[in-house]
Amino acid sequence: MSLARRIVPGSTYLISRRTLDRMFLLRPDDFIVRTFYYCLALAAAEYGILLHGFVCLSNHFHLVLTDPAGVLPLFMERLDGLMGRAVNAYRGRWEYCFSSGSYSAVRLESPDDVLDKVIYTLANPVLAGLVLRAADWKGASSVGWGFGESREFSRPVGHFFNPHGGLPERVTLTLAPLPGFDDLPAGALDELVRERLSAREAEIQDAFRAAGRAFLGMERVMHFDPEDRPRTHEPRRGLNPRVAGKDTAVRVEGIRAWSGFLAEYRASWRRWRDGDHGVVFPYGTWLMRVRHQAACHPAPS
Repeated sequence: MSLARRIVPGSTYLISRRTLDRMFLLRPDDFIVRTFYYCLALAAAEYGILLHGFVCLSNHFHLVLTDPAGVLPLFMERLDGLMGRAVNAYRGRWEYCFSSGSYSAVRLESPDDVLDKVIYTLANPVLAGLVLRAADWKGASSVGWGFGESREFSRPVGHFFNPHGGLPERVTLTLAPLPGFDDLPAGALDELVRERLSAREAEIQDAFRAAGRAFLGMERVMHFDPEDRPRTHEPRRGLNPRVAGKDTAVRVEGIRAWSGFLAEYRASWRRWRDGDHGVVFPYGTWLMRVRHQAACHPAPS
């Protein structure tokens, strides 16, 4: 029995998705960059997803988003499907583009956690040792976007994309303000993110200098073969967090809610398995509700 997803409308998440065997299939060639922007904007528009920050590296991407309607799995299925087919067509591949496991979705429990993960996301190319500053990364990224800013992206030409295939010619993506920061004056949230990102970049740069490490730079990044992969060992069978909270009390409450949901879900699933299809699943159940029309408890008042 796989671990159930708890999908609660209005939740904010840090999403992480990596390529098959961590290959550099998303190396930021111009076509890949344009494709990521387009597919992200299209999927977000189709499912009403609010994007707060994002970055696409050569073998994974991160998104910070809010899911108002509780349709995160459909959004990710659409984004993965479009990106996977487009990347494979461009790279001349037929196998999986993304890892066989599912995406990681960590629910962010407070506004401070959302801000923290936006900075983590934007600084990811620096933390990975690829570029000195986040703004130096030439791949898709929301660095430099203002909150509330909208940008239009045209459908890429060639490979997977057919001008007569039904996908819209242009799509628009708006960078949504962070939830919980509504009281900040206009422009103040942009400045706060710039300051936090600059401080984080300085911390990483200091750590690299102390360790005698250098940043690769974009020229070397672009020389990697797309089917190459990092030489470092990827940890396996470690923790797979479902909630993030810097405040201990907030984190404990988030874990309590998740654990309670999981226990109730498993009990309901066992009853369903044994033939009781009138059992009611906990609020937030996704797959059993969508695929099997199982009854679920309403949202708590």
